[in-house]
Amino acid sequence: MKTRDLHTILDGFQKMELQDLASLLGQDLSPRLRKSQLVQQMDSYLRGEPRRWMSHLMERDVRLLRDLVHAGPDKVQYLDFADYPSLLEVTGIVEYDDSDENYHKVWISREVYDIVSPEIEKVIRSGEKSGQYELERIGLGYLNLYGIIPTERFVDMIMAWYDETHHGGNYAELTRMLHQSPLVKMYRYTDSWGDYVCSPCVENIEEIFTQREALKRKRFATFTHQQAREAGSGAPYFTIGLKTVEGLRLEQMYRRVGYEGYDLVKAEHDTWMEAQYTFGINEALFQPLMDSPMSHELDSASWLACCEIVAQYADSVPKWVLCGYSSAKSKMLHAEWEFWKEREQEQTESKEEYPHWNMPEPTISDGYAGDLNSDFLPLGFAIPHVAPNDPCPCGSGLRYCRCHGKYLS
Repeated sequence: MKTRDLHTILDGFQKMELQDLASLLGQDLSPRLRKSQLVQQMDSYLRGEPRRWMSHLMERDVRLLRDLVHAGPDKVQYLDFADYPSLLEVTGIVEYDDSDENYHKVWISREVYDIVSPEIEKVIRSGEKSGQYELERIGLGYLNLYGIIPTERFVDMIMAWYDETHHGGNYAELTRMLHQSPLVKMYRYTDSWGDYVCSPCVENIEEIFTQREALKRKRFATFTHQQAREAGSGAPYFTIGLKTVEGLRLEQMYRRVGYEGYDLVKAEHDTWMEAQYTFGINEALFQPLMDSPMSHELDSASWLACCEIVAQYADSVPKWVLCGYSSAKSKMLHAEWEFWKEREQEQTESKEEYPHWNMPEPTISDGYAGDLNSDFLPLGFAIPHVAPNDPCPCGSGLRYCRCHGKYLS
């Protein structure tokens, strides 16, 4: 387990990156300083004022720090691969190791433990009491519902929430909190598309803007502050619409097929994320169902019923490319459901078992699978050895380790 000291970590950044990091963590550094001076000042700041710089972190980062403090210095915690990394991991303040594709290993060094452990609980209490974390959850909620939203509209919605919940309140304090909010600092962009803020879960900003333009989508859906709060809680595993009829059915179904606890939360989150891809066939939408503990026990009719629940949920949730409207409300066809319905009919007619179960072991010859007797691929299709995170050769759009690499390993 390799651990670096803070000075070495900071010295690995470029000068401009150090200035950006300082800004995120609430420290103003003169651009006229040499890099060595910036490193020294940041090193002193992190050591000397932990309560101050931790108060500039997003709630998710602070709670991750607390979990690692409770585990102890140099104690590895095994986490899942979230859709977006924490600032602590990106900066190296928290150590991580992804050499094993099955585990995301995270820990803190003795040095960082000694710095943060005396203050971490105070920082969390302060964030809750001041309303900083509540503001962040509301902000994240709106961003998760819309995906991308103009900064001006985002601020207006935050102001409306603040006015409703604080009955006028201290707008100077709200302005200060927004100004120093890591959410706004990290996820606000200005480019050819304008000045906007986007959800940390969004991977391809350009694609969303392009699809909105093609669909001529400019009108945004309306949500309540309660909907925003629900959509912004549980970072980094957000899930939208679980309290709707479709969401409740989805959760009940996932429980029936064996999901519980953290695995249930992750399955629901992954389903919501895949539901954002509105156009074309998206088999990944059904991947959590395929991976469920009891999926192999489902007969054909039960499998189809589960797929329908997933599809109806996907149709009901706000879509990023539709500016927060659902595909059901936009009267758009649900390609995923039609695809699986046709596929089930084909399987029934041919009287063959569903192709995902009981797939044979491949015959390896010169690094290729010579015989794969599955409807998922043409007979005799050769599968080259591919990296686990590369696209599967079958063309499903999934990573190899989540598709044929999973069943043929």
